[in-house]
Amino acid sequence: MSKITSYEKRQLLNLKNNEFFIGCFKKLILNTELDLEEAQYILSSAVIFFRYYNNDKRLKGYFNIAYYIILKYSLVHNDYKPLYDISLQIGFYPISNFIIKHELLEENHLHEAIINNEVKKIYSKEQYVETVEQYNRSREIFENIKTKDTAYIAPTSFGKSSIIRDVIARNDYKKIVIVVPTKSLIVQTYNDVRNLELPYKLILHDEMYNNEDRFIGILTQERATRLINKFDLAFDIMFIDEAHNLLNNNSRNFLLSRLIMLNYKKNNEHRLLYLSPLVSNISNLKIKNTSEGQIFESTIKHNLKTFDTFYLDKKGKLFSYNRYTNEKYHLASELNFADYIITNSKSKNFLYTYRPIIVEQIAERLNSKLSNVSDNHNLKKISNVISEEISEDINIVQYILNGIVYLHGKLPNILKEYLEYNYKEVQDFKYVVANSVILEGINFPIDNLYITATYGLNVKGLNNLIGRVNRLNYVFNDKLDKLVSQVHFVDSDEYTDSRSNMLNKISLLREHTFKDENKNPLLEEYNIEELKIPKKDKEKRNEKDRKLIDSTDFLININPHNLSDRIKQHFIENNINDFYKSYEDIIPTIIENTSKISNNNDVINTIYEVFISNLENEIKDFELERLKNVKARTYYKNYIEIFQLLSLKEKIANTLSYFEKKANDVKDSYLFIGSSFGEVASQSDKYKNYEYQNKVYINLKGKSRQKLANISLVKIKLEEDFVSFKLKKLITFLFDFNFINEETYLLAIYGSSDRDLINLTRIGLNPSISKVLKENDQLKNLELDSFGNLISNNNFKNFLKSQNELFKFEINKYIK
Repeated sequence: MSKITSYEKRQLLNLKNNEFFIGCFKKLILNTELDLEEAQYILSSAVIFFRYYNNDKRLKGYFNIAYYIILKYSLVHNDYKPLYDISLQIGFYPISNFIIKHELLEENHLHEAIINNEVKKIYSKEQYVETVEQYNRSREIFENIKTKDTAYIAPTSFGKSSIIRDVIARNDYKKIVIVVPTKSLIVQTYNDVRNLELPYKLILHDEMYNNEDRFIGILTQERATRLINKFDLAFDIMFIDEAHNLLNNNSRNFLLSRLIMLNYKKNNEHRLLYLSPLVSNISNLKIKNTSEGQIFESTIKHNLKTFDTFYLDKKGKLFSYNRYTNEKYHLASELNFADYIITNSKSKNFLYTYRPIIVEQIAERLNSKLSNVSDNHNLKKISNVISEEISEDINIVQYILNGIVYLHGKLPNILKEYLEYNYKEVQDFKYVVANSVILEGINFPIDNLYITATYGLNVKGLNNLIGRVNRLNYVFNDKLDKLVSQVHFVDSDEYTDSRSNMLNKISLLREHTFKDENKNPLLEEYNIEELKIPKKDKEKRNEKDRKLIDSTDFLININPHNLSDRIKQHFIENNINDFYKSYEDIIPTIIENTSKISNNNDVINTIYEVFISNLENEIKDFELERLKNVKARTYYKNYIEIFQLLSLKEKIANTLSYFEKKANDVKDSYLFIGSSFGEVASQSDKYKNYEYQNKVYINLKGKSRQKLANISLVKIKLEEDFVSFKLKKLITFLFDFNFINEETYLLAIYGSSDRDLINLTRIGLNPSISKVLKENDQLKNLELDSFGNLISNNNFKNFLKSQNELFKFEINKYIK
C-alpha cells in the first residue's frame, strides 16, 4: 500500500471523530433526510473533498466519498440540482443527460437544456451517452493501438463491445481473434460480434477455418493455439478478454501466455488489446519474450455506480457498514437467513456462494420459504419446458415456479444456457443463486446482491462481484437510484465457509486501490518473493517455475527433429503433460506403447494401450487413471459411440436408470462425483497427497428419485467435461500422429463422420440437434453466408415452428 493511500485511509477514518459530520453522513447512508443546516454542511464537505482530489489525483478515496455524498443527497431528498451540477463538472454526462431527459430538475432552465444538447452532440454513441473518461479513453486506444499493445481497464458495462467494434472498424486487420476464457462465453461473444455486422467470416472452432483471408475468430486459448499450429497462420490483432486471468497460476492461463508468445513469434507486428475490470498495474500483463516497449494503459478510474453495504451476522444481528470510516450501525436483531433475503428482495436478486453444492442447498432453502407456488404463466411455461424436455424429476422444475434459478459449472450446458437466457429475458424470475460461474462476461439484470460466502474472494474479487449489480445499460433504462447498489453480506453456520471471516472480508471494501498478485512465471514482472507463500515452499515453487519456463521455451523456440520431441511439444501445447508426474520420463514408454496398438478402430482401448498401459504409477490424474479398469473403458466406448449423440432428456433417463440400480447394489452403491458434490473421501493411498483425497464419492443408497435426478445432471456434466477436456485431447493426439484414421477420429470427436453434421457441430450446435436436422432432411434449408453466419429459408422456419422449445432455443443461438 502506498504512503498516500495509507494517509488517505487514516484521514477518512478520523472523520468519525467529527460528530456532526458523522451524524449527517450516517443519515445519508440510512436514507434519512437532513435538515437545512445538515444539508448545507454535508454538501460543502463534498465540495472540499473534490478540491482535495483535484489537487492530488492519487486521493481517489476523497473523490469516492464526495460523489457518494452528492448522489445519496440527491436521491434521498429528490433534489437533483447538486447531482446535475457535479455530473457536468466531472464528466458523468449519462447522469446529467438522464436528469434533463426525465425532467428531474424543478427549474429546467433553457441554458441547462442547451448545455445538455451540446454535450450529447459530442459524447453520444449509438443509443447511449459516454462519460468524459469513456470518450477520452476510447480515442486514446484508437490512436495507440496502431503502434502499441494496449490495455482497456474499465468497470463492468463500460463499453467493451463498442471498443472491439471500433478498433476493428477503424483498422484494416485481416486475421482477428477474440480470446475468451471459457467455452460458455463463445456463444455470447459470437452474438455480440455478429450483431456488429462487420465484413468478416466468424469462426468459433479451429476446424471452421477454410483458408479465409479475412476472419474474426471467437475462440478459447486452446482453439486459437490449434488454429495457429494447424494452419501455420498468425493473427494481426488479439483481443484478450478477462485479461486479469493471465495473472493466475494454472495450466489454462499458461496456455494463454504461450498463445501470445507463439503469435508474436509468427508475427512480431501483431497488436494486443487486453480487456479487464481488474488490473491495477498494466505492466503485470506483459508476457516474457514478446513485443518490446510498455503496454499503453487506458483506464477508466471513476465509476458512476456506488453501493451501500449491509451485514447480517450469525446471531441474526443486522448492521449497515460505513466503508469510509469502518463503522457498523446496528439496525435490527433476531433475523434469520432466508427471511432476511426474501424481505429485502428487489426485482432481480443475485445470491452468491462458493461451492456448487451450496448453490443448490441455498436454492432449496429459499424455495421452501416461498411455498406459495406461483400461478405466473411465464414461469409455468418454462417449468413445463424443462419438465417435458429434460426431466420432470429435477428440483429446478419446482424452483422455477417460485421465480428461482440456480447456476454453477456442474450443470449441462444446454440447461445452464437456457436458465441464463430466461433469467435475463423474463422479468418474473426474481432470484438467481450462483457461484463464480456468473462472474466472467455474463450480462445479467441484477439489482440486489447477497454474498453468503467470502472464501476465495480478495478485494478484487469482491469489487468484481459488486460490479455485476445494476449494470449501466439497465440503470439508464430505469431509475437513477440504481446507481447505488445494495450489497448484503449474509453470514451463517450452514453456508459460510469456516476458513473465511466474513467481517474481515467486508473491511476490504475500504480499499479503492489494490495490488495485483502476479502468480504466472511466464509474465515479465513475475517475482516469487512478492507471493504470499510460506518460505519452506519457495524452493519447490522455484523448481516448478523453472520446469514451466523450460517447457515453454522448448515449445516456442525448438524445432522438433524426432518423434520424441514432437510428442513433447504436443503434450506441452495441449496440457497433456498435466496428466503425468513427469511427462518427459514417460515419453519413451508412450512411443513403445504405440507399437503395440491392437485395434486402432477402438479408440478408447487405444487410449488405454498408449497412455495408461505400463504407466499406471506415473499418472497423477485420477479420472484418466480409471481407464485401467475394463468397466470404465466399456463405459466410455459406449459414451463416444452412443451417449454423446443423445439429447439431455435421454441422457438423464439413461443415467437415472443406472443410478437407481446402483443404489440397490449391496456390494457397491458408491459413485465418483468429484469434490464439488462429494460426500465420502477416496480411500486410495495412492492419492493421499492429491486433491482427490477429498470427498469425491457419493453413496447413492437411500437417496430419493429427485435427488438421484439432480446427481444425474452433475454426473452428465462431469462426463462431458472429462471427455471434452481430457479424452478428446488424447484422441486428437492419436489422430495427429496417425495412430488412428480420420473416420475413427471424427466418430470419436463428433459422433459422426458425416461432413454436413460435423460442420454444424463445429459451428456450435449440439450433436443431437445436428442429428435431428439431418434425419428431417433440413440441411438443404440451411447455409452459411459469406461471413460464416448460419442462415435459413422459409421452409426451415416452418419446420422450426413444430419443434420443441429447447430445440428452438439451441437453433436460434446460431441462426441469423
